[in-house]
Amino acid sequence: MRDLATVMWKEVGEFLGNRTSLRTFALAVAIMGFVPYLVASHGRAHGLTSPIGEILGAMYVLIAVFITVANTATDLVLHERIGRTFDYLLSTRLPDAAIFWGKVLTSTVVGYTAALLAVAAQLLLNAALARQGFSWLYLGSDAGRIVVLGASAALAVYLSVVGTFVALRVGDQRSSYLLTVLSVAVIAVPFVAGWLHPVVTAAWLGPATVVLGAVAIALGLIGTFLFRREMLVLYLQE
Repeated sequence: MRDLATVMWKEVGEFLGNRTSLRTFALAVAIMGFVPYLVASHGRAHGLTSPIGEILGAMYVLIAVFITVANTATDLVLHERIGRTFDYLLSTRLPDAAIFWGKVLTSTVVGYTAALLAVAAQLLLNAALARQGFSWLYLGSDAGRIVVLGASAALAVYLSVVGTFVALRVGDQRSSYLLTVLSVAVIAVPFVAGWLHPVVTAAWLGPATVVLGAVAIALGLIGTFLFRREMLVLYLQE
């Protein structure tokens, strides 16, 4: 645990020192916090308190996670590849698993934090502009809490694992980000193909979130097995 904390401390420092990552984080929170209210209130007097507004608010929180993690997970790896500091990291006594999970958990925490801040922005904006007092909006329903608190965490872990490995094999920021974003299409395949029919209720969202979380953890365990120094050295030399 100490090794994992050491790596995470280093990664958090690099994230806070990267203006591009901070700018992306801030924009994701601001846009996904304020745009849902503006979209929902267009033609509707009650804004986020309307059924459509509540759905939009919850979905925009997931988009905040999507944007933030896809950028952070890839950037934490590419920053070291470009700066030639990955070799120094691999030469330390730190275990492979600590290095891998340190990067994955850091980008996961960043994405989840973006989700919570976007929720806070939506709640405060609605309270300030809706003239109906403070309201918990979609957080007042089981489905809303599952999406915001559960699905956002599962999605963050999934994208963090995928983004970390994509950045190890693809040395270009734009390509790494695009491939990480496209990985979400894999999750959508069962729905597009008609194998699953989503119903936006807590009874459906709960199991779906558990499945996504299980897939993310399984990918993480596979990543732990594949994240080996001897293989990484070959990747970095390409």
